[in-house]
Amino acid sequence: MTKADHIAYWTDTAADDWADVQRTIGAGAYVHGLFFAHLVIEKLSKAHWVKDNTGSILPRIHNIVRLWQDTRLTPTTTQESVAVTLNKHQIGGRYPDYMKRLRATTTAAYTQQLLADVTALRTWLLSTLP
Repeated sequence: MTKADHIAYWTDTAADDWADVQRTIGAGAYVHGLFFAHLVIEKLSKAHWVKDNTGSILPRIHNIVRLWQDTRLTPTTTQESVAVTLNKHQIGGRYPDYMKRLRATTTAAYTQQLLADVTALRTWLLSTLP
C-alpha cells in the first residue's frame, strides 16, 4: 500500500465510525457513542501519523495525544483537553467495570457538549489532511 492508500484507509474507516457515533448517541447509548467518537479521532490522528512519518508501521497505541506527538500537528490547549477526555472513553468501551463508572457520569448534556468538541476536532483534523 502507498502512503496515500494508508491515509485513505484511516480516513475512510473514520467516516464509517462517525456514522456509528451519530447512530449510537442518537439512540441514547452515550458511552458507546463516545467510544466510537474516540475511534474517529484516533483514526484521523493515525492518518496524520502516516502523513508525517517515513515509516509505515504505526505505533499500536490508542492514546490520541501520544499519537499527535509524532506528527506535525499543533493542537491548542482546548484540543488537547478534548483528546485527554476522549482517551477516557476508549477504555470505557473495553472494560465492564470501567463502563459502569462511565455510565454514571455520561449524561445527555455531557455527551452533547463533548460531541460538539469532537466535531470541531474532527473538522480540524480533516482540514489538515491531503
